[in-house]
Amino acid sequence: MLTVADALALDEMNGARVVAGKTGLDRAIAWVHNPGVVDAAQWLNGGELILTTYNNVPHTAQEQCDYLLALIEKGVAGLVLAVGQIIDHMPDTMIEIANAHDFPLIEISYRVRFVDVARAINERIAQTNLAMVTRALTIHKTLTQLVLEGGDLKKLANTLADLTNQSVSIETARFEALASHNIGAIDEARRYTLEYGRTDPRLVAALEDQVLPEIRRTLRPVFIPAMPHVGLGMERILAPVVMQGEIYGYVWLIADDRPLSDLDHLAIESGATIAALMMLHQRSIQDAEASLKGNLLTRLVQGEMTGANVLTDQALRYGVALSQPYYVLLVEYPQATSQRLLRLYREVNQAITQNRHPAIIGQYAGQIMLLVQTDATPETMIAVVRAQTSGEDQARIAVSATHNGTHAVHQAYSECREVLEITRKLGEYGPDVYFNNLGYLHTLYHAGPRALEGNPYMPALRELMGEQQADLFHTLETYLDAGANGVSTAERLHIHRSTLNYRLQRIAEICDVDLSHPVQRMNLQVALKLLRLFEVDT
Repeated sequence: MLTVADALALDEMNGARVVAGKTGLDRAIAWVHNPGVVDAAQWLNGGELILTTYNNVPHTAQEQCDYLLALIEKGVAGLVLAVGQIIDHMPDTMIEIANAHDFPLIEISYRVRFVDVARAINERIAQTNLAMVTRALTIHKTLTQLVLEGGDLKKLANTLADLTNQSVSIETARFEALASHNIGAIDEARRYTLEYGRTDPRLVAALEDQVLPEIRRTLRPVFIPAMPHVGLGMERILAPVVMQGEIYGYVWLIADDRPLSDLDHLAIESGATIAALMMLHQRSIQDAEASLKGNLLTRLVQGEMTGANVLTDQALRYGVALSQPYYVLLVEYPQATSQRLLRLYREVNQAITQNRHPAIIGQYAGQIMLLVQTDATPETMIAVVRAQTSGEDQARIAVSATHNGTHAVHQAYSECREVLEITRKLGEYGPDVYFNNLGYLHTLYHAGPRALEGNPYMPALRELMGEQQADLFHTLETYLDAGANGVSTAERLHIHRSTLNYRLQRIAEICDVDLSHPVQRMNLQVALKLLRLFEVDT
């Protein structure tokens, strides 16, 4: 990039004098132009350094003002005016406007040949551009060679930082750090990432407002100026890592002791492409392994005992000894598309692999299944799964009892399916449910729909479920689930105790039961849950 200050340093500009806009000398020059009309601005694209004479400038103060403002609005780099023949110095009106807009005004002797100045500057621009292209090709070649040599993201961060002499950070799509390399000082935002392994949520929120929508729209790098209010003391370029039209991560290039340049922009774009290739290669390896894991889980779930020793050996290679205690997690995403489910599976699998949890993960029947050694607690594994999902995914997780032996995987899986089915029908349970906590609901579920036949409470309960009595049915269920605790029931229903007492009296009359009698309450609750399980969804 050649600036106005660089152009002034050329021999051909000898004797040139800056008379206004000295603080704007860092403006980049795209090329030199010598317009021969007073309405020059409408024929320009911006970035030009204008060489002209007084003959081509309007002569009244107002016209000169309009002329210069039009050039400034167009984005012209600066104006060089020949003096000493028609006029001795730049008009005061133009100097005043230029200073107000930090726009460089330069006086040069009328004896200087414009053709020599234009040639010298344009040659320097061409040389600068060629050097940048050559350097960009070198960077791209170096990074490409890194892929061919089997380099990883850490090596990519180090290499890109060395090539640009700027700090680099590579992160996931949720701005979790994967690899980084620092050169020079760090600001508050960078310090947070190094300490916590992820970008400061305040910065992410600011990016969501100002930057990320543009990146998602264009899938191209974006320059980010300093944002001190969220700890961003140094300017940055943020480039998306794009695979198959989706953003799978980001590469940061962080300014240290110099401003970021066009070359930095090209370098980070190449770096993001290389990161995508590395991630794609890693994904292909993971997908091949996922296919093997999925096949293993399928055979175990289906109870295929032919070659049981082989299955045991395969599980052991993934860190799970089937002869030792294990459990199954079954993760269900009712709202997720097949594409989203695949991505969630990959993210959970990557997290489990990185943390070296003793688990085998696979997709089975539209759900994510984890076979986990008890060395890792269910709470730990649930936290891993939840960390990879967002609120809109609404994951439901079932945890089986503890088992051991190859033959028991099928039972553990069936327990999880039972948990998901029961909690879907009953609705009041949380998103994470353990088979061991089902209690009598497990027995009722296996009793089947025939358990409703002949139950003496069914007619009255169906009457309560009628449209006019819907509140009574819900009140009864809440009351029984609360262990007949009136205070707790009233709080859960957000009603007054007198309202609750009235409803309970009506329920007792319709069902012809004594709600103070423990056995009658138990029988009523069993009948109610059977109705929920096999006749009515919540």
